[in-house]
Amino acid sequence: MKKIILSFITLLSILVMTPIVKADSDVTVYMFTKNGCYYCEQAREYFEGLLKEDKDAFKLVNIEVWCGDDNTVEPSQWILGSEDAYDLLMSVVDHYELDENELGTPVIVVGDYASIGLTDKDAVSKAISKAKKSKKEIDVVKDLAKEKNIELSSVIKDFDAKNCNKPEDSAEENNATSGKYDGIIIVSIFVVLIGGFAGLVVLGRK
Repeated sequence: MKKIILSFITLLSILVMTPIVKADSDVTVYMFTKNGCYYCEQAREYFEGLLKEDKDAFKLVNIEVWCGDDNTVEPSQWILGSEDAYDLLMSVVDHYELDENELGTPVIVVGDYASIGLTDKDAVSKAISKAKKSKKEIDVVKDLAKEKNIELSSVIKDFDAKNCNKPEDSAEENNATSGKYDGIIIVSIFVVLIGGFAGLVVLGRK
C-alpha cells in the first residue's frame, strides 16, 4: 500500500512540475489602424468572425497609429496618435516593401505576410495557416519593435478605446488578470508539493 501511495505522490509531483502549456495561439494578426476607419472596422469584423469559429486560431492585436482626421484644414489631415506606432508601421512598410504611396488603413501583418487593406482574404487565411504550421514563431512586428526599442505593449490599444493617446487599458487589465492566475498556479504547486512531502514524512514514520 505504501508503494502505491508513494508512486501516486511521485507521479503527481512530476505532473505538477511539468511546464504548463498555454492554450493561446502563437500566431498573431496585427492591424495598424486609424480610429473610426470604416475599412479597419470591416477587417476587425472579419477576423473576429474567424475567431468565433476557432478562438485559438490566432491573437488579434490592434495598433492604432492615427486618431482620426483634422477636417479644419484642406485637404483633411490624419491626426497622429502615437509616434512609436507610426515608426513601427513605417518599419513594417519598409520590411515588407509595401508601397508607401498607397499607404492607408488597415495595414495587416501575419507571419511573413503583410498587406495594405484586407484586399485578399484568401492570402490572409493562407498566411494564418502557414504561420500555425510553422515550427518557429514568426513575429516580424515584435522583432521590429525590439530593434527600434519600442515597447510593443505601449502601442497596442483596445479596438473600442476612445482616447487616442492612451495605451490599451484592457491590456493592463489582462496582464493583471494573467498575473493573478499565475499566482494561483504557483500557490497550488507549492500546496501540492508540501502535501506530498508531508505525506512522505507520515509514511516514513509508519
